[in-house]
Amino acid sequence: MRSMFVPVMLAMAAGAASAQTAPPAKPPETVTVIGQRPTDAEMITKIVQQFVEIHAARSRKSGLITRAAPSGICPVTMGLPQAYDDFVTARIAAVAKEIGSSAQAPATCIANVEVLFTDDPQAVVTKLAEQTDGLIIGMHFTHERGSIIHVYRPVQAWYVTGTRRDPNAQAHTLANGESVGPGVRIDTAYGQSPYTGTGSHIPVKNSGQIVNALIVADAKKVAGWEIGPIADYVSLLALSQPASLDGCNALPSILDLMSSGCADRDKPKALTESDIAYLKALYSADIATSGYTAQENVAKDMDKNLGTQKQ
Repeated sequence: MRSMFVPVMLAMAAGAASAQTAPPAKPPETVTVIGQRPTDAEMITKIVQQFVEIHAARSRKSGLITRAAPSGICPVTMGLPQAYDDFVTARIAAVAKEIGSSAQAPATCIANVEVLFTDDPQAVVTKLAEQTDGLIIGMHFTHERGSIIHVYRPVQAWYVTGTRRDPNAQAHTLANGESVGPGVRIDTAYGQSPYTGTGSHIPVKNSGQIVNALIVADAKKVAGWEIGPIADYVSLLALSQPASLDGCNALPSILDLMSSGCADRDKPKALTESDIAYLKALYSADIATSGYTAQENVAKDMDKNLGTQKQ
């Protein structure tokens, strides 16, 4: 970045000039700046857009924002007394249904959201990474292995994401000869980039998907906390991949519970009105487009859900 310097020169009169009568002082110059203050509606729109940017990360591979599979989530909770495990699992499923997603039948589904409470989260995450070759925590960016498996938060999430092909698109043949039709391809660091239909007059409608969410809670750090706020915090992590857990938007969020950026305001006791409006928008808006446009679509729907959109 180029530095910019503004020199200030001071001229001083001397000699005979000092004996002359000083000229009368000039009136101070004034500059009037004419602008337009943003309206309340514009400010709200900006705040909502920032809320979505904090809450909706884009896939590093495809650039798309992600949400749970159309088939629904299948959560499982372990590490607490059974009644508390069941409470957290049931809460995640209930939130999914409330926002317009769905939850699979717990007796028959294969878990795609694992919530683990443990006294030694680092050991658990390290072991899972080794046993599954990094698959369960989305460790496809292997050159970043150390930072990816590092546990540094009381509750932390890892995601395996994928790109869901447009079911109406024709099969596309990759450079390696592999045919890619409808379905989900796991986003990996070094694999083929998702085909987006670039160059076509009718681009395909690929979308981002959370294939698996692993959420690990440090039982020692959350000990003494109420289970309700923890369950709601976990629910948001299960259904949405946040871009930041330390941001602080003007609209309150359950993420404020553990956000360093919101340390000065009251902690929420449950998912906020803003959280529900956001999640409903995430699961109703068109996200089968570029990440930026998808975030705009979600923000518009969230605006409607909050009832703040200009009439």
